[in-house]
Formats: sequence, C-alpha cells, structure tokens
Amino acid sequence: MKLRQKIEDFRVEEVGTFGLQDTGKYKLYLLEKRGLESFALLSYLSKENRIPRNSFGFAGLKDKYAVTRQYLTVPSQYEIKTLNERNFNITLLGFVKSAVKIGDSAGNRFEITARDIKGEDLQEIDERASSLKTVGVPNYFDSQRFGSVVKNKFIARSIVKKDYEEAVRLFLTGYARREKAGIKHEKIHISKNWDNVSNLNIKNLLFARIIDEYKKTGSWLCAYKRIPCNLREMFALAYQSYLWNECVKLVLKCALNEKKIYGVEYNLGELLFYNDIGPDELKKIPETFKTICLGVKPSEFEEKIINEVLSREGVTIDDFDIKKETEMFFGVYERNTIVTPADFKISPPEVDELNDNGKNKRFKLAVNFTLPKGCYATVVTKRIFNN
Repeated sequence: MKLRQKIEDFRVEEVGTFGLQDTGKYKLYLLEKRGLESFALLSYLSKENRIPRNSFGFAGLKDKYAVTRQYLTVPSQYEIKTLNERNFNITLLGFVKSAVKIGDSAGNRFEITARDIKGEDLQEIDERASSLKTVGVPNYFDSQRFGSVVKNKFIARSIVKKDYEEAVRLFLTGYARREKAGIKHEKIHISKNWDNVSNLNIKNLLFARIIDEYKKTGSWLCAYKRIPCNLREMFALAYQSYLWNECVKLVLKCALNEKKIYGVEYNLGELLFYNDIGPDELKKIPETFKTICLGVKPSEFEEKIINEVLSREGVTIDDFDIKKETEMFFGVYERNTIVTPADFKISPPEVDELNDNGKNKRFKLAVNFTLPKGCYATVVTKRIFNN
C-alpha cells in the first residue's frame, strides 16, 4: 500500500466557524494551497504584500505534500493582493472581530487516497474500516509531531535529566535528511569537533550565538536558553507527546487481551492497535489520559502507568520541574485516549492507474472523514491499512 504518490492523494480542509461580518478589525481569507510549506508561503505573502509576518493569523499548519484549505486573517488596514498563483489561491471571505489563532479550528476534514493495494487485502481493509465507527482508534500523536527528534534522541529528555551539554549538542549536531545542505554541513563539522567547539568558526548566526554564550558564561544551561523559545517549547511538546503515546500503549496492554493487539511502525518505534474488540472491552480503556508533568494529579491507574513509563526513561516526575532553570515547562491536560472519525466513508476500490501493470492487479480507494483538532489522520490510515 502506498500513500501520497500524488499531491492530490492527500486533501485536508479546516473546519471552523468564524462569525463573518460586513466590517471588522480583521479580514478573513480562505487559503487554498498545493504542495507548499505553510511558513514559507506566509513569509512570501508577507514580503509581496508588505504585511508584517506576525500580523497573519492562522489556526494551524497544514501538510506541505497535500492539497489544503485553511483560514487566515490580517488586520483590516492590510490587503492581500497576491491572490492567485500556480500553487495557491486566496479568497477574501469578509470581516471578523478577532484574529484567527493557533487552535481556533474545530478540526479537519480529510480525503486520502491509498494506492497499490492487492486484491486479497481489500476485504480486511473494508472490515477494519467498518469497525472504526464503533471502536475508533487510539488517539496517538504521529510522526509529524516529532520533527525535532533525530535518531530517537529527545532534546527535552536531556533537559529533564539536567544534561544541558547533551541538549545543546543534540540541537547543534542532529540533522534530518530534509535539512538544508549548508546547515547539515555545519552540524557535521560541529559534531566532528565537539571537544573543540569553543574555537570553531561558525557561520550560522544562531549556532554562533549559542556557542558564544557558552564561551562567555561557561554554562551549557545558559547556552541552551539562547535557543529560541518557540523551538524549546517544541522540544518539550515532542517529548511529552512521546511519553503520552507510551502510556496509551501500556493502557491497551493492561486493558485488552494481547491476542487482539498488534503493532504498526512509526518513526519512534511502534504504535499499538486493536482488532475485534466489543463495547465491553472498549469500556476497559479510560476515556482520557493525562499528559506527564510536575503538576499532574493522576488516578491510581494512571499513576501506575506513568511510573512504569518514567522508569523505562530513567526519570521521575520530580525531574520535570525545569521551568525555573530553563524557562521551559510541561503543561498538564487530558487527551482523549480513543478518537472516532466522524462522517467516515470509504469508496469502492478502483483500478490504480499508477501501479497496475495488467498482470498484477493493483487497486486504489479513498477514505473521507473528519477529526477534532489535534488528532492525526495518519493514525487512522495506519489502523485501516496496517501501514
């Protein structure tokens, strides 16, 4: 099975109501884009229309390799004149009282086409899809949440363990395949010369500021705090999300027969899903599970799960008291353990024009569904296609 062979194979539309008016403090636009990265497009619109970058309001980032529809606002004194280009289209909808901000959408509607499906797999796919309506899927954070994690090494894990040098080293040396060549080259150079990092000639301004702070203070903690706060927050969210996933996996192991649990790989290991469970078994899974942080007040069951996960990590709950030193903290909130896609539909299979060669029949099919904000469509596709 293959996903995203074409950009049009993944479509996402933001769901939201914004109370349109004839006049207001902000203009509301509908942005439709194809194969574009959100931040890069906003920077382009800012430059082309002479609108400050931080004046754009949006509810969330959307996938680059997709066709997406989302809302954005700018203060009424500005006007977006760059409305139509090859890979995007912008429509003025009207005026609203307040700017759109992160988290304002109710959710997202998806249309996802899966390709290269074997005929013998179609029945199982249909059965798994049918069960979604009654038993849902574990509400995991998926790989997109963990862009800051390289080779399964969490910067925030090092912070929790008070290993500030390791946290800075991971930031200055860890790189992914998509990293720009210049940055990747500099990170490799720093990695090879870490023991002499104070004497290196660093071209990247941010990297240089971090190293200069260490040279000036002799403190890796001070050096770490030179990393922009939005990145440090992202590091904390990534680690907290990973721990939440690990807790939910353990919840499933405790609540369900192991024969009904199976794993599907993701970029940090394996996510666990379930097969053939009924309403009574579903009731054994708690409706929500709290994120791990210093102020968490878990139930007896949650505490047991959290302690086991933290024991594997080699940390305790008290280690999460990091705000005073790092200006970074882990927030506490409850996340639904199971999510049930709304308005779920699956199309009849069709011959896949990209992968069918006449001899080995290959099919494609499309799934349509809506998820609340903060939930991952790729977790749903993992459940349906076991991939």
